[in-house]
Amino acid sequence: MLYLNAKHTFVVNNNFMSQNQIPLLTKILPLFGLLLVVSLLSSHATLDPGLLIRFLGLQVILALLLVQWVVNKQFKLRGLKSSLWIVWLLFAMFTGVRLLWGNSYCDSIFEWMKIFSYQLLLFLLIQNYSFKELQKGSTWSLSILGMVLAIWGLVELVEVMQSGKLNIPLSTYQVKAILGHRNLYAEILFLILPFQIYLAVTEKSRLFSILNVTFCNLSLFLLIVLSNRSVWLSLVMMTLLFTGFVLWNRQQKSTFLLILNKPFRWIGITFSVTLLLSILFFVFFTVTNEAETHAGNILKIDNGSGKDRIELWKRTLQIIKEKPIFGCGAANWKIEMLKYGNKGLVSEDNVTYYQRPHNDFLWIASEYGLIGGILYLLGFLIAFYLAWAQIKKQQETRRQLFFLSVLFALTGFAIFSFFSFPHERIVSNIILFTLFALLIKGNTETEIETTGLKKRTLKWMSFLLLALLVVGSFYYGYQRYTSESHTKLALEAKMENQPKRVIEEIEQAESAFYQMDPLSTPLSWYEGLAWYQLGKPDSAIRCFTTALALNPYHVHVINDLASSYVQIGENEKAISLYKKALKIYPEFEESALNLCAVYFNEHQNDSALSALSYLDIQTSNPNFKPYIKAILKAKIISILTKQGKTELIHSLPDDPEWYFLQYKTHKIEGISIENLIFDFSKQQKPY
Repeated sequence: MLYLNAKHTFVVNNNFMSQNQIPLLTKILPLFGLLLVVSLLSSHATLDPGLLIRFLGLQVILALLLVQWVVNKQFKLRGLKSSLWIVWLLFAMFTGVRLLWGNSYCDSIFEWMKIFSYQLLLFLLIQNYSFKELQKGSTWSLSILGMVLAIWGLVELVEVMQSGKLNIPLSTYQVKAILGHRNLYAEILFLILPFQIYLAVTEKSRLFSILNVTFCNLSLFLLIVLSNRSVWLSLVMMTLLFTGFVLWNRQQKSTFLLILNKPFRWIGITFSVTLLLSILFFVFFTVTNEAETHAGNILKIDNGSGKDRIELWKRTLQIIKEKPIFGCGAANWKIEMLKYGNKGLVSEDNVTYYQRPHNDFLWIASEYGLIGGILYLLGFLIAFYLAWAQIKKQQETRRQLFFLSVLFALTGFAIFSFFSFPHERIVSNIILFTLFALLIKGNTETEIETTGLKKRTLKWMSFLLLALLVVGSFYYGYQRYTSESHTKLALEAKMENQPKRVIEEIEQAESAFYQMDPLSTPLSWYEGLAWYQLGKPDSAIRCFTTALALNPYHVHVINDLASSYVQIGENEKAISLYKKALKIYPEFEESALNLCAVYFNEHQNDSALSALSYLDIQTSNPNFKPYIKAILKAKIISILTKQGKTELIHSLPDDPEWYFLQYKTHKIEGISIENLIFDFSKQQKPY
């Protein structure tokens, strides 16, 4: 009898284990896919190789997490009373409601779908995982991702070095792995580093611990060498925070340092060696003076990227001042900022267009108003508070160290948000909201449990609604992916001067889901340009008009619409549009010269001459001097004719430089054209 009971107990336990192995596997795979697989997705079919394909990957993971949540027999809504959860839920709800007014075009909807996806991810991570599951799964996934990215970056760095000494920072821009840009690559590498250090210190396996220490040092080496100044600042802040934590522990007489003294000592030694190797690398493998200049420009705001950021922030503050409460609308910053012109920016060439102000807090406040900006900032402040609260209250050393790692990562993300744009990127936000989930799970959980029919009804209604939103987001993202693929083909056709092919590709690309390329240029502008090249101005006007409705401050759209009106003889409309372009950006030479040409063709020489005033007299534009010659010569002939000195007309020089010198005298010395002609007449009398 005793034997049978023992056997029965063994069988029951064995069944219990076998039933839990499958759910554990289903939990691990989505988390692994979320932090590792989605991060490595890339597509060369689209203009942005990472954004849309990773958005689609995120939707797939969300679908798996939703299924995992709905098949769970227990239905307890966990963590929903957390202040962190509530603030981010309010932010997602407000940004969604904000779509009901303003410019709710396709880009705005896509921006909200990203925000909704992150909030849903936070919800599902809280519901599906215990703290230990989420902690272990996220640290291991991030650690492996860090190893992959570090190896990838090292290979690219070696390839760049084969061409000779590196120019800092230009050469390092080629080191970007799968993330599309050096800065994004360095930021993700930093966000992973604290968790690699955590595993290196706490992992019991000596082999894996050594492996982690090795990759920690490789990541640190790359972060230093890649010369991203916001990452350098984050490394300094992490060092200061750790120093402060050590001093606080000593004051509290904590056993933390006694328990982890040995592994930290070894990591400290290896990090010191890595720092020395990094310095030696700069000395022997880079153009030293350029590296020194780059380092010296960290705090300078009168040139380079620092100057551009300040100018962008000023324009962003102007947008906030205009619409302080609700903002200009999602995805509208890139349009609104154009009305302030781009004087003094890198985009002054009217080829480069900024898409964000390189400060996420200002970006959010400009598009969603102070309400959205305060909610976004409050979400970070609460996260910092919860992280520090966990560090203070934890008695278990490894758990305390883990939340210290979370604090390091949050600090880095906040710094990047102040100088860059992690809010836009899928991978950055996946990591951020995983950190939020860990903070919520690490605190005392509150649960709302439902029972009976109410339980089943609420669960399935929630599932169906969320599933519908995920499927809708995937479909929306896929349509944008397809459209951007055709847009890329259209741009290739444009470069190859194939206007008919441009029209075909744009017609397939343009839809209710996608109307502008990533640089805020309407797709209809490309089609209009192709029609213009084919000699069909009416079709061009139709396309340019559509483009102008989408982006009313895009100077190329305005200029080309005006030029199309010139082609059909509607010069008054053309003049009005050229003036509009020059009001937005007075230094736009193309519109100034076109306006000058229209006035000249209508024999309005004074107006044509006035239009030339928009151009800098030192411009290198090849059309400038020929235009001066044509206008000034016509003006002189008109004056000589009025003065009855037609015999002098044949004496006018043919050299454009002579007319340029007369114009220069007119502009610099303020001498009127009439007086210049008077002097010319006196010079010609002997003849």
